[in-house]
Amino acid sequence: MLSADTAFEVEKALFESYRRMGPQNRSAIGFELSDNMRDIAFNAYRSSNPELSMQVLQLNFLERVLGWRLPQQSNNAVIDLEK
Repeated sequence: MLSADTAFEVEKALFESYRRMGPQNRSAIGFELSDNMRDIAFNAYRSSNPELSMQVLQLNFLERVLGWRLPQQSNNAVIDLEK
């Protein structure tokens, strides 16, 4: 798995450091990357829909990402990210 924009030696050193980390640290990195990507995607969605309230943005984003509609009773359970 070689990147087109990264030197082989750099990738080799990176993967070696991942091996030395152990599964818990590698998992933590994976979760952090996932959180970052979700935040980037949500912020892009929010930027392209400035007229929507935060609650509507969150519900629409979850529906879009998860591919299913949230039950109507969960509308009040969405956390306001602006607080």
